[in-house]
Amino acid sequence: MMKIVRQSHKAGLPPGTLIHTGDLKSKTSLVTFCKYGDTIYREEKTNDLNKIHSLLIEPAPVTWINIDGLGRIDLLSEVGSYYNLHHLTLEDILDTEQRPRQEAYEDYTYIICRALVFNENTDDIESEQVSLVMGNNYVISVSERETDLFKAMRKRIELNKGSARKESPEYLAYSLLDIIVDQYYIVIEKAGERLEALEEALLAKPDESTLQAVHRLKRNMISMRQAVWPLREALVGLEQSDAVFNHPSVALHLRDVYSHVVQIIDTVDIYREMLSGLIEIYLSSVNNRLNEVMKILTIFAAIFIPLTLISGIYGMNFVYMPELNWLYGYPFALGLMAAVAVVLLLYFKRKKWL
Repeated sequence: MMKIVRQSHKAGLPPGTLIHTGDLKSKTSLVTFCKYGDTIYREEKTNDLNKIHSLLIEPAPVTWINIDGLGRIDLLSEVGSYYNLHHLTLEDILDTEQRPRQEAYEDYTYIICRALVFNENTDDIESEQVSLVMGNNYVISVSERETDLFKAMRKRIELNKGSARKESPEYLAYSLLDIIVDQYYIVIEKAGERLEALEEALLAKPDESTLQAVHRLKRNMISMRQAVWPLREALVGLEQSDAVFNHPSVALHLRDVYSHVVQIIDTVDIYREMLSGLIEIYLSSVNNRLNEVMKILTIFAAIFIPLTLISGIYGMNFVYMPELNWLYGYPFALGLMAAVAVVLLLYFKRKKWL
C-alpha cells in the first residue's frame, strides 16, 4: 500500500544526526559476522558492543557484516566509525524510505535497494530497504528487520560451494544483489497467479470486492515499479562508474542482474496494463448488466402502455358507450389486452430483443 512519508521530526537537527526515519520494523539489532577466505570461515552473531569491536579488528581476507534491524543505532554507529563511513551514508541507512540508488565514495561504494515479499494473506507486496556498503575487504548489509534473505549465501560460503570463498568482496556484493533481484521473480509470479484468478472472477461474476482486489494489486504493481525502476538506474551507474564493480570478473555478472531487472520492469508494466484492462472489463460488465435490466424494464413498459390505453378508454364510463351494457364487454376488454400483449411479445422475440 502506498503511504505518505513524514520526516518532520528530523527538521532542525544538525547534519550527521543519526535518527531512524520511517516505520521501525524491529526494536533490536542483530549483527552477524562472516569472516572467510580460501581456507578459513568463521561466523558469529552478537548484539554486544564490546564483542562487535573485537570482531571488527580481527583480520580476515573478506569480512561480511550483516545487520538485521535498526533498533540499535549505536551498533551501526560503531561499525560505521570503524570503517570511516560518511555520516550521510549512515543517515541514509537509517532513513528507510530512500529511493534505490548507488553512491561511489573514495573508499567504498554504497548501494540502496528494496527487498520485496508477497504477502498471500493480504495480497500486498511488502517492501523493506536493504543497504549494501562495499569496501576493499569488507561488505556491510543492513536490513530493517531480522530476515533469512541471505541465509542461503551464508550457507554457500560456509560449505565452500562454488567459488564464493575465492572471490573478492565485489563478488559478494553482486551475489547479495542477485538474491534480492531473484526475490522479485517470486513476487511477480505470485502477482501473476493473483492476476489470473481476478481475471477469471471478473469474467464469471464481477462484484465490488473483486474490483477492490484489482485496485489493490494495481497499487502494488505501482509500488513494485517504484522499487525496481530506480535499481535499473543504479546498476547502470555501477557499470559506468570507476568503482571496483568494473572488475571484469564481476562486470559480466552485474550485467546479468541488470537484464533481470529490465525483464521484471517489462513484466510489471504488462501486468499494470492487464489490470487496467480488468477494470475496463468490470465497468463493461456492470454497464451490460444495467443495459439488460433497462431492456427488460423497457419491454414491460412497452407492453403495458397499450394495455393502459385500453383500460383507460373502457374506464371512462360514458353513458352511451356501446360496450357498457354488453354482456361480453368485460371478457372482450381482457381478451383484447391479452391479444395485444401476445402480439407485442412475438414481435419483440422476432426482433431478438428477448
